[in-house]
Amino acid sequence: MKFTKFFALIAATAALFTACDTTGDTPTVSGDIVLSAETVVEVNTPITFVVKTADGVDVSANATVFDKTHDFAQVTNPFTPTEDGEYKFYAVVGDAISNDIKVTVTPTVPALPEDTDAANTSFTHRILLVDHTGTNCGYCPQMMKALKEIEETEGFHEKYYEAMAHSYNNTDPAYSGAAASISSHFGLNGYPTLTYNFYHSISSSYNAEHIKGQINALWKEAADAGIAAATSMAAKSVVVNAEVKAAVEGEYSITAWLLEDGIYGKQSNATAEWMNTHNNAIRQAATTSPISGYELGTLVAGETASQILNLTIARDNWNRDNMKVMLIVSKKGANNKFDVANVVICPINDSVTYDYK
Repeated sequence: MKFTKFFALIAATAALFTACDTTGDTPTVSGDIVLSAETVVEVNTPITFVVKTADGVDVSANATVFDKTHDFAQVTNPFTPTEDGEYKFYAVVGDAISNDIKVTVTPTVPALPEDTDAANTSFTHRILLVDHTGTNCGYCPQMMKALKEIEETEGFHEKYYEAMAHSYNNTDPAYSGAAASISSHFGLNGYPTLTYNFYHSISSSYNAEHIKGQINALWKEAADAGIAAATSMAAKSVVVNAEVKAAVEGEYSITAWLLEDGIYGKQSNATAEWMNTHNNAIRQAATTSPISGYELGTLVAGETASQILNLTIARDNWNRDNMKVMLIVSKKGANNKFDVANVVICPINDSVTYDYK
């Protein structure tokens, strides 16, 4: 397996008088002190702070450490963070104040599900549809109606997964910066536009049968690669542990998009109430440049590669209960571009194993 891996000064001055005892065994420190610690730790992992004088004397036992990120709160040493995110710390010994250090606290990486059929490389194939849309788009309900008809066609939805890039108007409650970046990749000429994978035909046809024909032209009986994944939601992000297994030798890459269902927003020219509720809206992407994500290198048939992906929850009004993760594996083609090879959906705080045929 390959693994691809005038407020601060006031508060600090106040800390000198409220938190520092310069009596007893506390050494007199007249010069600089230096604070250090591990710069990246998992959530719920203790952070041990080391404080030394300029000449290398360890004064950690006499230091008081403060968390600048959370209202200059005094913390213990060691300190165990219970939320993911970026923290800034500094230390005080006597009259000396240390440098600031930044510690990135990452969510706990979830374990991948067991592959109970490791020799199998026959994967169910799904293509990627992205509907570029928006609540102020007057023609977009026509595309919504066509996609609903296709979704309700028996046996047909097994060939694709869809994501909605609400990028037409930033007053749209389903709008996001990630959606806007993804739409920008496709160089749209208007709205709505339905795109297929990353580098294939663009169509603004509202005809359901025409869209089905486009899907059938790209769909294959078996995918070039499969995806297994596990997700975990933390305080500020969703962490994804993804693994790709090749069925066909090639160069592969992986990305993940955070989707949200059930977003209410009045749709311009809606012809039915269901059009005011928006599902599969793109909230975040592991990366949009390149759109295909992180390169995994060349894999031969049966070989696997894994990648940890982080999806930041950027807004408090995003509904965590309605989120899921779309994972997209791409394969480099003759044009030297990575295009979609397969797509899966993984629920939050859950896992999906390889979808074998």
